[in-house]
Amino acid sequence: MKITFAWGILILIKDFFTERIMFKMPYWYILLTLAVSYLFSVVLNYPYNFMDSVYNWIYLVTTLFLFYPVDYKQKDETIKKNYSLFIDIFVNIVCVLSFISVFLFIFDIDYTVPTGTEGIIARQGFTESRLFGLYTSPNVGALFGFISIVLSVVNNILKRGHWKSFSWIYIVNFVVQYLFYILASSRGTQLTANVFFIILFALLFLQAVLSKKEIIKKLKSFSAYLLLTFLALNVVSVVIESGLSYIPSTVSSIIDIEETFMSENPSNETPKKNDKKNGFKLEKVDIKHSEEGAEVSSGRLSIWTAGLTAMKQSPLFGLADADLYRNGETTKQIDESLLSDLDKNELKRAHGNMHNTYVAVLVKSGIVGFVILGTFLILILKDNVIYVFNIKDKMNEPLNQVFLILFSLILALLFEDLVENHLIFNNRDVTGLIFWYTLGFMPFLRLQQQKERTMVK
Repeated sequence: MKITFAWGILILIKDFFTERIMFKMPYWYILLTLAVSYLFSVVLNYPYNFMDSVYNWIYLVTTLFLFYPVDYKQKDETIKKNYSLFIDIFVNIVCVLSFISVFLFIFDIDYTVPTGTEGIIARQGFTESRLFGLYTSPNVGALFGFISIVLSVVNNILKRGHWKSFSWIYIVNFVVQYLFYILASSRGTQLTANVFFIILFALLFLQAVLSKKEIIKKLKSFSAYLLLTFLALNVVSVVIESGLSYIPSTVSSIIDIEETFMSENPSNETPKKNDKKNGFKLEKVDIKHSEEGAEVSSGRLSIWTAGLTAMKQSPLFGLADADLYRNGETTKQIDESLLSDLDKNELKRAHGNMHNTYVAVLVKSGIVGFVILGTFLILILKDNVIYVFNIKDKMNEPLNQVFLILFSLILALLFEDLVENHLIFNNRDVTGLIFWYTLGFMPFLRLQQQKERTMVK
C-alpha cells in the first residue's frame, strides 16, 4: 500500500507538470474546489489527527484526479481496452477470493487477523451466521461480487458486442458470487442489486417509449431476464440458502467418519458393521443477517446521529478525520460535554466509519464540502440524464447499451451509500475507485455518439 500510495503521488505530480489530464475532465474545477476546501478542513483541525487528515486529503486528491480522469487524446480502442482490462483484473481477483471464501464456509472455518489498528481485529471465514470469507465484512464481499457480475456484462459488450457472450471465467464467477451473496446475507447488496435492476428497467422502458423502432420487442425479452434475476435475488436464494445450510455438518460428518475409520483400521481393513460408532449427522447452520441494533438500520442510525452531533461543533469545514477516539484515546477535537454517552460510545464503535457517504462528507468536510460535492454530482447526473433522452432509437449500438448499464450501476451505488461509505472519504476503497473510474469513462461513451453524429453530417 505504501508503494502504490507513493506511486499515485508521483503520477499526479508528473501529470500536473506535463499533460494536465486531470484538468480536462467535465467539471474538474468543482473537484479542485472540493480538494482546496478539504485542505482548509485539514489545516483548521491541525492539532488533531493531523497526519491522518493529510493522508485522507492525499487519498481524496488521488481519487478525484487520478482515477476519475480519462485521457481522451488516446485512441478510442485504447480507452475501451484499458477499461476492459481493469474489469478483467477485478473480476479475476474477486472470483478467486470468493471461491476460497465459499470453501471456508463448506469446512466451517473462521478465524481473526490483525488489521494494523490497535484494538481492532478482522473476522474472516464463516462466523456469526454470515460468510465474511477473505474480506473485511460480508457486505464488502457481496458488493464486490455484484459489481463484478455487472462489469462482466459490460465487458461482454465491449469485447464481443453482445451482453450474453459470457466467457467461462465469467460463468464461474457468476456462480461463485451468487453463492457468496446468499451466504453473506448482505441486505445492503440485496438493496443495491434490486435498485440497479429497477433503474435499468426504467431506463429501458423509457427508451421503448422514446423509440420508433423495434426496441419494444427487445424490451420484452430483456424484461424476462430482469424478472428471473429479481426472483433469483429475492425468492430462489431463500430455497438455495436452506440447502446450503446443511453442507458444513455434512462435510464435517464425512471427515469424522473418515478419521474414525483410519484410526481404528490403520491397515485399511474393511471394518465390520458393528465397528461403526459415529453415525452420519445432519445439522443446520444459521445463515442470517446480524440482529445488531433493534431498528432497521442495524445500529447505523445512532452512528449517523453521533457523527452529525459532533459535526455541529465545526459545521462549515467539518472535523477532517472522524476517528475522534483513535487508539482508545480522545483527540480533544470536540467538546465531549455536548455529546451524550450514546454518542460517545457510537463514535468509538465506528472508528471513523460513518456507514453513510453523505454523513461522512458532512462530518469530515462540513457543509462547504458537502455543497461542493453535491453540486458536482448534480451536474454530472444532469449530463447523463440528458444523454439518456438523446439515445432514443440508437439502443442497438453497443456503447449505448454499456452507457445504460453503467449509469444504472452509478445510481445504484449512490443509493447504496445511504447505508455504507464507499464512494469518497473512505481510503483505499475498491468500490470507490471503480465508481470514479466508471464516472470518468461515461463522458467517453457520450463523446462517441457525438463523433458519429458529426461523421453522419
